[in-house]
Amino acid sequence: MSERPVLVCIGGGSASGKSTLSRGLVAQLQDYSAGLINLDNYFRDWSVDDDIRTANRPDAVLWPALVADLDRIDGGESIELPVKGTRAYARGMETQSITARDVIVVEGLLALWEDTVRARTDLAVYVDAPDDERLMRRIQRDIRERGATVDSAIAWYRHDVKPSFHRYTEPTKWRADLVIPNVGDGGPSAASLSALVAAVRALLRK
Repeated sequence: MSERPVLVCIGGGSASGKSTLSRGLVAQLQDYSAGLINLDNYFRDWSVDDDIRTANRPDAVLWPALVADLDRIDGGESIELPVKGTRAYARGMETQSITARDVIVVEGLLALWEDTVRARTDLAVYVDAPDDERLMRRIQRDIRERGATVDSAIAWYRHDVKPSFHRYTEPTKWRADLVIPNVGDGGPSAASLSALVAAVRALLRK
């Protein structure tokens, strides 16, 4: 058993399959105390930081708050995960308590970006999906879950998602210890998930 929780950071582009892989990893580690943090929970509040109108660049994230929470988890404490989202109304929603004595998974577009977080990461993972596949998934998700239209989803992708991805997220692939492909519509393969689980279990046994 490790002295502090093993930290796994999972990055990748929008709709690449990060969340699916992260949930699958935690589900396969039920014999350990494992927690999952979505980096989206640490976005700045647009009602306070009016100059931040995007979630796709590094300064949209409250990095000191994330690092402070990781320190608390390392110290054996539970944390209250901030409410997900950047819109002011979301801040009135209930928080979520996270405890992770053995494994903590941080997933998000920029999970491999920040030096302070990456320095304490035990396993850095990048989920790699083709641009056209990610675009199709994102359009479907934005329409189904966010009330977007095809035109509005494509316009935002062109304006912000695509350029920010190539500038900020894609370069972090070269900082990963493990790159997992996700080219279809069923999520990363079972073999990829098994390899990731095996790698984390090996770290836990060290």
